[in-house]
Amino acid sequence: MPDQTEAPTFDCNWVPVGNGRLTLWHRPGARAVPALRAFGCDCVVTLLSAREGAAVVGELVEQVGIEWVWLPLENGQPPRGTASEAVLAALPVLAERLDGGRSILIHCSAGIHRTGMVAFALMRWHSYTEEQGLAAIGRMRAHTGAGVQRKQVDWGNLRVVPGLSSPSARAGQDAEPDAAADGRLGGGS
Repeated sequence: MPDQTEAPTFDCNWVPVGNGRLTLWHRPGARAVPALRAFGCDCVVTLLSAREGAAVVGELVEQVGIEWVWLPLENGQPPRGTASEAVLAALPVLAERLDGGRSILIHCSAGIHRTGMVAFALMRWHSYTEEQGLAAIGRMRAHTGAGVQRKQVDWGNLRVVPGLSSPSARAGQDAEPDAAADGRLGGGS
């Protein structure tokens, strides 16, 4: 049996973004949260819904002196309405933290769909191309990079336009993306 006092290992890597660092993971458990500080994390972004116990994660994170940001998303579907507005409003705030040298860990439950979608949107906010953003996500956490879906990437591409100054102007765009009209997707479905 493994030594229970042993610090958890993280199957993720820090990737430089702006002047800071970003990584992706799954829901941190009670034993892992204290180790996040030693891992270099000073901000945790939780994408769990209330029914998934987001508040418990927040309490654990704040108890060890790490900033906690909660963006509740019900599932891995691209957010709509107020959830979309909240994520879009958070992107410049998170980008500012990264530009200020912070180390941010983004997670949902499994650390795949919601995590990949929000991380991709944040990478696009930082003017990464789609290819650069997806490659960076794969370096942060291979499991997330392999699992993020086209619909999550499309949400980031269609909702986040680098250099656009007003996230609220984009927040009202809640219609389903029309891939054919968008012109970004290659042939085949």
